[in-house]
Amino acid sequence: MKTGVVSGPISQYKGKYSCYAENALGTAVSNEVQLITENTPALQKEQKVKKKVEEGESVVLKCNPPFSTVPPVIHWMDERMHHIELNDRVTQGRDGNLYFSHVTVDDTRIDYTCNAQYLSARTILSKEPITMTVTTSNSVVRSRRPQMMRPSGSHSTYHALRGQSLELECIVQGLPTPTVQWVRKDGQLSESRTSRHLFDRLLRISNISDSDGGEYQCSVNNSQGKVTHTYTVSVEAAPYWTKEPVSQLYAPGETVRLDCQADGIPSPAVAWSINGKPITGIDPTPRRTVRDGALILRDVVFTDTAVYQCQAHNKHGTILVNTYIFVIELPPQILNADGQKYNFTEGQKAVLQCQTFGSPRPKVTWNSSASLLAEPRVNLLTNGNLQITNVSHGDEGLYTCSVSNTNLSINADLDVLNRTVILSPPGSLLVQPGKTAIFTCLAQVDPKLTPPHIQWKRSGQELFQSYAEDKYTFEGPDLIVANVQTEDEGVYTCEVITNLDRVEASGSIIIVDRPDPPTQLQVSDPKDRNVTLSWTAGDDHNSPVIGNGDSKERGWEELKRVSGTHESVTISLQPYVSYRFRVISINNIGKSDPSMPSDLHSTPPQAPDNNPENVRSESTDPDTLVITWEEMDRRVFNGPEFHYKVFWKRVAGDTTWYSNVSTEPPYIVTEVGKFSAFQIKVQAANQKGEGPELDPVTGYSGEDFPLKAPQNVAMVLLNSSAIRVTWEPVNEKTVRGHLLGYKIHLLRFGSRGHHQGRRAREPDTSVEVETGPKEEKRVLGGLRPYSHYTLTVTVFNSKGEGPPSETLSFETDEGAPGPPMSLRLDSHAGTEMTLHWTPPAQPNGVLKGYLLQYQSVVKSDSPMQVETIDDHKVTHLTLKQLDPHSRYRFYLRGRTSAGDGEPITREGATTLDGAPPSNISLYVGEKSVNLSWVPGQRQRSVSFQVQYLNKQDGGKWKQSEKLNSSASFYQLKGLTPGSQYRLRFTFSNNTFWETEITTKGTGFATQGWFIGLVSAIVLLLLVLLILCFIKRGKGGKYSGSCKYNTTRYQTNHVRSNTPHILQSQGLSPNLSP
Repeated sequence: MKTGVVSGPISQYKGKYSCYAENALGTAVSNEVQLITENTPALQKEQKVKKKVEEGESVVLKCNPPFSTVPPVIHWMDERMHHIELNDRVTQGRDGNLYFSHVTVDDTRIDYTCNAQYLSARTILSKEPITMTVTTSNSVVRSRRPQMMRPSGSHSTYHALRGQSLELECIVQGLPTPTVQWVRKDGQLSESRTSRHLFDRLLRISNISDSDGGEYQCSVNNSQGKVTHTYTVSVEAAPYWTKEPVSQLYAPGETVRLDCQADGIPSPAVAWSINGKPITGIDPTPRRTVRDGALILRDVVFTDTAVYQCQAHNKHGTILVNTYIFVIELPPQILNADGQKYNFTEGQKAVLQCQTFGSPRPKVTWNSSASLLAEPRVNLLTNGNLQITNVSHGDEGLYTCSVSNTNLSINADLDVLNRTVILSPPGSLLVQPGKTAIFTCLAQVDPKLTPPHIQWKRSGQELFQSYAEDKYTFEGPDLIVANVQTEDEGVYTCEVITNLDRVEASGSIIIVDRPDPPTQLQVSDPKDRNVTLSWTAGDDHNSPVIGNGDSKERGWEELKRVSGTHESVTISLQPYVSYRFRVISINNIGKSDPSMPSDLHSTPPQAPDNNPENVRSESTDPDTLVITWEEMDRRVFNGPEFHYKVFWKRVAGDTTWYSNVSTEPPYIVTEVGKFSAFQIKVQAANQKGEGPELDPVTGYSGEDFPLKAPQNVAMVLLNSSAIRVTWEPVNEKTVRGHLLGYKIHLLRFGSRGHHQGRRAREPDTSVEVETGPKEEKRVLGGLRPYSHYTLTVTVFNSKGEGPPSETLSFETDEGAPGPPMSLRLDSHAGTEMTLHWTPPAQPNGVLKGYLLQYQSVVKSDSPMQVETIDDHKVTHLTLKQLDPHSRYRFYLRGRTSAGDGEPITREGATTLDGAPPSNISLYVGEKSVNLSWVPGQRQRSVSFQVQYLNKQDGGKWKQSEKLNSSASFYQLKGLTPGSQYRLRFTFSNNTFWETEITTKGTGFATQGWFIGLVSAIVLLLLVLLILCFIKRGKGGKYSGSCKYNTTRYQTNHVRSNTPHILQSQGLSPNLSP
């Protein structure tokens, strides 16, 4: 049938249709189309429905819309066209009915109206309103177990077609309203293709696949019980292609194979047609066969040009595909250009194109200088292209594509670049809320590639820089995520994109934080000395808890730390202590807030467990024994009425222990003698008893000063600055205390070379050296040579020193002198240098002269020059014939008979002839000009002058005082403001620099405005005097007017400028004549 306008009843045209299109090359056939006709849906006359039910019953309001091949869309509405509100208690089924799990009084209404919307017919049919009256029961509404309303029973079966959607209903009744849960009994529900609707009363599975076949279950629960319903879903499929035949050009004599494979449930049947005619109705030929769904044509001829149809059919439908076979002879062609260059990166699949056209199909061959064409990773595709998988640098080079039996060929150049590699991928970041996370994605890219573009994604979604919120910032290879919050968690992927390849790497943000505090802290199993704590750990916030700390009061001190896997611990307690406990969780981020504290827990008293530590004597006064110890912590008193029991007895002579009680250290025993040995001990005690037995320690009463001095003290000179002192040990009984050692007192009282008066003026210096108690000799160094000394030795204990030994006097030998006190360099010529110095402060003997050494600093191999000065009174020396362009280093030493002393060192250079300054800078003011310059280095000072001339007053040249070139600054004063001057700088009566300046400001008295102002004032005064004389001439009664007016003028002037003074003087603010 051709396309056109139909006439007559539409029902006469229902059926299945196919469209045929033909030309000289064959006939093509469309897929089959079914035309379904039906009358417009219409309502039948029906009676009004009225329902009367009791509160708590389940109800179904039926719709029963007129039938249509396209089911209508149902809307339950009231008379005002408002939708009936649906919820988990009131549900609309797929059959259009309205289901009430149980009714309430509020469900009473007279206008439950079912409206059926027929989309194809473009009409809406409204059924008769239903009246439902809900009555209340006198008795209490009883709860009911859940029961299935739709579907009924415990099992139902569904058939679904592949690619379509399936909806499973679970509408239930019960009181209270049941809850519904969906599970798949033989697997997991697909999260991406399953969705729940109508308050979980409907499960929709979209895009059904074979894997969706199986058993599903809805589980319904309320407080009265549980009911389940199982759905068995079987999946079938309309035919679909798994392999379609390909249209192609063929040359006469070739073999054609058209593969046609389809699948479906049930399996479809495959049939072939030629130009729309079934192949079974066409004359058979041995060149044409059908095998396993494939149509094979051998030795094709021009008449085999046609359209071949492959059709697959099962009970769910029919599909058809047209394949065009054209038998023709055409000369071969290569469709790609010659000399194309192909760029790929390592590891990619390289395809070198050589597509041909012709009939019969041209045969293509590839050649290359490399031998890789035989490798399995190199394939010649059916379209003539050459494919190289996992390409590498060794595959680079020139490739040639040729058509067999012709002279057609093209060349292709393959260049393999380094693959893009991410050197520093983003990592997994543990970030606290509010902090900043930084991902780095550093990549290495072949320089021949375009600069890479880095695309960041979060959970597959592209990220863009947010300038307003500053959430995401891209800085080179970095992604900065600011103010990280819970919603920022996820996988972050950086994708490095070039023009040839792209690579990606992923990291993640995991929000971590301090753990939540433990909860449900309980104290159990209390005993005298321990208790058990148990708790429930809080949320660790993605950072595992590594420990839990228990703490007690008195500032909440940490009592014990346990592993994070523990939720209970037994802890030891002290007697007679009240405790309150709390627990803190710890992870790598920090500590949680403490748990809620426990109730107060007290332990009973017991005798002390320990005695005080570090019991000792600290006696300082003779005839007194001071016993002290480390005071014990109150938490270890273990009971009330805590005190210390102190025991003592003499080591020699006493057999009985003396004791007393003390509440704190120390305890003092008097009249015990000087430095006597005692055994002492201190024991803790309380109301419940004493602490454990303890061993005594030895203590001593107070020490006194030693009685005797060391004997046979001797001294030996070792050199000019060292001596050895020896003595005999003292009798320990004379020490009257613990012997701590000996003290050597050394006093220097002058140099040997000074006369008596000079020695008296030189300050004495003393040295005190302590030794150990077992020493009997000591070497002392650092003495001053050529000096007078005295020496004594004493013995000392903690009380102090005893009497000194007999005084020994001795003199040290002469030594090398110290360095000269000063060295100054002075030069008045380019080849001369004069050295001035002062003698050494410490000659350490008789000074005999000096030794001067010097050498050039610039020249590393310059020899050391030596000058010997044999007269110790000489304090200066002039060196001549020095290099004026060199800098010298000088070493000057004093000399005694003991040798040369330490040197004083200076560096300097000779000066050059003086010259006037250059680069003079000027700063011009109103009445002066500041001159500054940089003095020449190594140049002697010279004098110069400044001559200056005022070019406006016609005066003479003036001259400044003499200036020194080393001064670097001078101020020329006495100039006139606003005037032009000529400056001339002279040296040795010669001018070496000239310039002109203009001083700032203007002449005040010569300005026109000033002259005009003065003239106006004079004129005004003259007018006032004339008026005054005129008024005086008119009569005596006005004789005071002029004076009064003058006073008024003065008063107003004072009031205008000093208002506070005016008020304090009582002047009126209104002065009038």
